[in-house]
Amino acid sequence: MILLLHHYNPITAADNLTLSIDNIVMDLYISAPPARDQLMVLLDKLPISHAVEVTHWNSFRPGSFREQFTIRFQDGNSFWLGAVLNGRKPEWGRVRMDFNPNKVAEHEVFQLLLDYLVTNTRPMHRTVRRFDLAVDIPVQRQDVFLVKDNRAYIERRHGQEWTQYLGAKSSTVGRVKLYNKAVEANLAYPLTRLELTLDPSTPYEQTNFPTVYYLNNLQIGFDETLKATETERFILNAVLQGCGTINQLGRRTREKIRALLSRYVKYVEVSGEDYRRILWQLSSYKNGKLPTAATDPDQPPPKKPNIPDWVIEAEKAEALEAS
Repeated sequence: MILLLHHYNPITAADNLTLSIDNIVMDLYISAPPARDQLMVLLDKLPISHAVEVTHWNSFRPGSFREQFTIRFQDGNSFWLGAVLNGRKPEWGRVRMDFNPNKVAEHEVFQLLLDYLVTNTRPMHRTVRRFDLAVDIPVQRQDVFLVKDNRAYIERRHGQEWTQYLGAKSSTVGRVKLYNKAVEANLAYPLTRLELTLDPSTPYEQTNFPTVYYLNNLQIGFDETLKATETERFILNAVLQGCGTINQLGRRTREKIRALLSRYVKYVEVSGEDYRRILWQLSSYKNGKLPTAATDPDQPPPKKPNIPDWVIEAEKAEALEAS
């Protein structure tokens, strides 16, 4: 049985690309003090009412949240919640959630907390600060090329695998990450992921999407004359990066690279329509109206029935006699 990567509300785009929201950072403001207190009570009771682990700690660093919580599920996935923003004066009503919909949106506890926060905040007090858009490309990592631009570029290698980054530090708007998702998720099929950290308030036309190409080896496989060698992939990447021109190559190599470019190199593109669908999904979190109900109830295992003391004693006696 082949393990398939799970997405929550994926969008199938052109050329068999899969789009999904892979992280959301959302700010809220609870104006009513009783509702703030009740949130703490709710978080405190979660490990009793549901099969989750709640880790609570405090931070007094300026700009951080004083009350911090990690809610971890039985499948190992988790999300973070912070309350009371530290400053010159603590902002008692400030709350922030940081979560990956692909991993937690179907959990009942997540939907329970989201519903509570939305119910006790006004629409103008709910804002998505940033989100990660995942673009899954069904080809091997070696066949995907990220073109450098004016953003800072970092490349990290792990043996035969490598991850490329554009932009500032992690979790900053404008950050780009390209890596082998098949290796990370232990998948039995090729999958390369492009992750973009975006600001939903920036119009589509002004969003700085990176230039990413990929080589469609599946189509090349039917053309015996155009199978790309490692050297040709290197040359192709150099040409795509703007390092030299095709005319500088020898005739045979030039013809090969030109054929690859014209027939089998595709541009990874997020269309305006698909981006609007992503923004609509973001609004569903702000409104607390997720398109699907929770499928994981996060219920604790049933309690063991109370066994009379005399039965326990009898079982112990039988065990001693048997030994």
